[in-house]
Amino acid sequence: MKIYLSHRISGGDKNTPYTEQEKNCKAAKDIAKQITDALPSVEVYVPGNQTEEFVRIAYARKYLTIQQILDVDCGIIDTKDVVIVYCPPDDPMQGGRLVEYNHALATSKPVVIFQIVDEVISWLTHQLLRA
Repeated sequence: MKIYLSHRISGGDKNTPYTEQEKNCKAAKDIAKQITDALPSVEVYVPGNQTEEFVRIAYARKYLTIQQILDVDCGIIDTKDVVIVYCPPDDPMQGGRLVEYNHALATSKPVVIFQIVDEVISWLTHQLLRA
């Protein structure tokens, strides 16, 4: 199963410091590791993980807009089996996560919003059993 892990990078705030964006990406990477440790047969794509430096520079140089970045992310979603959206407490779904969530719904991808990793692992286990 191929999974797209939607998570906060900047939260739609153009002034979010790079250090905060890195922290958000690391948290998502840690979540992906917990998922793959529990479910070794799955593959988790984490936006902003290996490509964040490229995207950050391309955006800063105005080669890419936020909308173009999200269009690419939605294209990546099209290649995945499910979408999981990480929204920790006090961090409502907005910005890119909302775009990705709506794209998953529009393309009939199974999608879930979660706060706790164990909950999403349980949901993914159920999805694996249905496959």
